[in-house]
Amino acid sequence: MELIFFEQLLAILGTSLVATVVLQRFGLPNIIAYLLAGVLIGPHAIAWVDQPDRFSFLAEFGVVFLLFSLGLEFSLLKLIELRSSVFGVGTTQVLICSVVFGGAVWLWGVSFEGAVIIAGALALSSTAIVSKELSELRQVHSRHGQLSVGVLLFQDFAAVLFLILVPVLAGNDEQSLWSAVAWALGKGVVLVVVLLSAGKWLLPVLHREVALAKSEEVFVLSTLVIVLLASWITHSFHLSMALGAFVIGMMLGESPFRHQINSDIRAFKDILLGLFFVTIGMSVELQLLQQYWLRILLFAAGLIVIKVVLIGVLVKMLGNSTDIALKSGLNLAQAGEFGLALLALGVMHGLLPGDQSSFIILVAIFSMALSPFLIRHSEALCGYWHRWFGAQAEPSTTTDELAVPQQGHVIIGGFGRVGKTVARLLEANGIDYVAIDQDINLVNQGLSGHHNVLYGDCTKMDILHSCHISSAKMAILTLSSMDVAKDTIEHIRGAGITVPIIVRCYEHGDFAELIALGANSVVPEMLEASLVIGAQVLSEFEINEHIIEQQIDLERSEWLGQTNEPV
Repeated sequence: MELIFFEQLLAILGTSLVATVVLQRFGLPNIIAYLLAGVLIGPHAIAWVDQPDRFSFLAEFGVVFLLFSLGLEFSLLKLIELRSSVFGVGTTQVLICSVVFGGAVWLWGVSFEGAVIIAGALALSSTAIVSKELSELRQVHSRHGQLSVGVLLFQDFAAVLFLILVPVLAGNDEQSLWSAVAWALGKGVVLVVVLLSAGKWLLPVLHREVALAKSEEVFVLSTLVIVLLASWITHSFHLSMALGAFVIGMMLGESPFRHQINSDIRAFKDILLGLFFVTIGMSVELQLLQQYWLRILLFAAGLIVIKVVLIGVLVKMLGNSTDIALKSGLNLAQAGEFGLALLALGVMHGLLPGDQSSFIILVAIFSMALSPFLIRHSEALCGYWHRWFGAQAEPSTTTDELAVPQQGHVIIGGFGRVGKTVARLLEANGIDYVAIDQDINLVNQGLSGHHNVLYGDCTKMDILHSCHISSAKMAILTLSSMDVAKDTIEHIRGAGITVPIIVRCYEHGDFAELIALGANSVVPEMLEASLVIGAQVLSEFEINEHIIEQQIDLERSEWLGQTNEPV
């Protein structure tokens, strides 16, 4: 059994690798590659994996880590600000979509119980796809991104209620519908309060202690334990594992550890999320697709159009612009992963025939496959809208309340005495900056002094990208470790980023190597200190300032073995 599992996991990962590499050459998103890989190796094609259910629980952790990383991008205050979209748009959208889709399939000939299951499945959108695309496009903090995430959060709560409905509709649950729903809501509120409390008072203390150990391994391990523990708690109470991960992530999103945590879990999140989409692809029945492909495409198109129009109208009614309304609708136009789970549960309880479930699953998968294109090209689609209907294009109203500046700023690597001095000079002149340091004591001191500093390893490109390194004015490395400085320069230049880099080093011996690696300017601390002292001594003997400057420049050039002007 273990050998079969290993072989099938290897087949999944290997096929996914080939599919992503090939499709990236055509500019297609990785989600499509994962879905196609699942279709290819699933039980309905070459059957390298005959029982996809073996991997479903493992794949679900992809959504868990995705929701955790999404929570890191939010704060409790931000969520409160989104209450109109969470409860207003979310509630109305789920109710209207459920009535429309449920009524349509009921008229199509599906039983009432089956219609309720299908209605819930199609009303929900894909948290995994939307969150991943918004994160990659850096649109999580845009207005339409915030509205989309708010609706998705409500849909996660609604998914729990639909899952409760299944045993009630099947007659396998002794509880009444209202008591079951009330019990689920009560558990959800209590658990959210508990997790919020733990995130506010316990986790910051824990992460500070872990950071003091200065061990990357321990820091990553602590993050994994926290995410899995929060997921286990909500799962134990028969609620979504992703809900617990999101709440904990949201609380850690207010801490200085946010960027380092996000960098650490990215590999786990992306691989497990890829496995999740592969398992979805395995559920595609090719025979049914071959027989009803035109009808499936029409149903998928109808699903997308109805959700875009409905969500767009609801968002517009909140006072948002047409562009924001349309982008929000395009973001949420697909079916979702919770809907697929709901369909599977409906078949398990005998509420839905297998062929009807397979048909709806294909419709859902096609809508999910089209979704990345709609999200990525939403700006162009808005442009077509304005041209077709003669409307005037509206200015972008994106917002970003992160402490990290977006462009034209300075990134300071290291927040010791030199980094802090540079930061104060930048603040005094109104220049935006963000500092990065892996010493939690220096980070806490900086935050207490109202400096813009975050905890992280500046050799990690994920950290630097989160600080918008590609659009920064310059990077200043004041690190005490030359090995770290050299690694940082190598990674920045290796990523093709041409931002000017100024490096401070202790001795002039490191000068040539730092320049060779890609530093634009190097300031040897011992050399500059000796030159400053020498200049002060000469000025005491009333030597002409111009002569002193010439001698200092000559001395610096001889030490550094070059004739450029000093930094």
